[in-house]
Amino acid sequence: MRRDQYNVAVARPLEKPYTRVRDKKQREPRTAVTVGEKLLYLFSVVVCVALALVVLSKYAKVNELNVALEEAKTAVEEAHKVNFKLEAEKKKLEDVERIRKFAESNGLELTAPKYLPSIRP
Repeated sequence: MRRDQYNVAVARPLEKPYTRVRDKKQREPRTAVTVGEKLLYLFSVVVCVALALVVLSKYAKVNELNVALEEAKTAVEEAHKVNFKLEAEKKKLEDVERIRKFAESNGLELTAPKYLPSIRP
């Protein structure tokens, strides 16, 4: 071997790097996804979609209730405004001078009572 160490014209067999011999017991790494894993992935996707739908439906319900609440608040404010206007009109109509003028214009007269009723027992 030593004599053809520097002779490049001599054909020598190539030295192969160390290759490991596989035992028959060892399996090759699997590349395909098994049926069980596919079902597990499918189930997890279905669960995630279901949870997302539940969360979104709850969010939509909350928004719907907020809109209804705002509409109710607006209706209450309008009712308060109407009540205030009606109270002002009531006070205006209860005015004694207006009632007296209305009675005089319709021909009614105010007479003084001849005697005062007693409240003694």
